[in-house]
Amino acid sequence: MKKHLLKIILPAFAIVMAAGLAFATEESNLPYVGYIATESGYAEIQTDCPNVGQNQCYEGLDPVFNDIGLTDPKLRN
Repeated sequence: MKKHLLKIILPAFAIVMAAGLAFATEESNLPYVGYIATESGYAEIQTDCPNVGQNQCYEGLDPVFNDIGLTDPKLRN
């Protein structure tokens, strides 16, 4: 009886764990759109800056902005 119960419970537990962990992604892993200055104007980039905090976000040495006009700096913690 113990083996029979274990054969049913163990796969069910594995399915529940897999479904739960599938939704356990962090929001900070999602890419955000940002803009950097280039010689020809601006370039749209994917960044990991969530625009919260007080420090300017950088992509390499280039500061990242929220708008195409490059006036609203993107922030990070």
